[in-house]
Amino acid sequence: MIVFFGTLILLIFIAFDFIRMRTNDLVRRCIFYSFLFYLIFVLHYTVGSHLSLPLNNEFFNWNYAFQLIPFYFVYDLYLLYNHIDSWFFWNAVKLSFLNVLLLLPFGVYLALLFNIKTVKKAAFILFLGSLTIESYQLLFGYIGLISGRTFNVDDLILNTIGGVVGFIAMIHTLKFYKKYSKEVAVSLSA
Repeated sequence: MIVFFGTLILLIFIAFDFIRMRTNDLVRRCIFYSFLFYLIFVLHYTVGSHLSLPLNNEFFNWNYAFQLIPFYFVYDLYLLYNHIDSWFFWNAVKLSFLNVLLLLPFGVYLALLFNIKTVKKAAFILFLGSLTIESYQLLFGYIGLISGRTFNVDDLILNTIGGVVGFIAMIHTLKFYKKYSKEVAVSLSA
């Protein structure tokens, strides 16, 4: 539902933007559209497929609302390692991997679209983005709009690491592209 309405609104925005701007700076605008589409999917994957109407707060338990121990996922994986053939082990591996992947594109967009130059600044922005995600999961879970979502410090760490990896990869890709395009221009002019 989030993806449907988000995409519909995005397509309307793109249509109006094309009418207004025509083909001015088209490549950058297309990258920006893909960034907005990415944000729609981040919202979808972090909130769930749909928001529900609040029923009551009796199901919300503050004891399980926070996981504040850093790298607890490593301990979870260690405990489940004896049961490597179990669903729980592979689900923990999958969730850790998906948390790394979630903000990896955001790191790419920071380098490509927003011209962030330093890893430190990118890491700070990525951390704030992840903190925002974890905070609205906690808030929406508390007021009953979603269930099964908690504030997890491991998600903050893994999301930030994934975003930094994407940022560094894009910075190196851009440097390689600039160097290669200069070499091609020099060889063509000679």
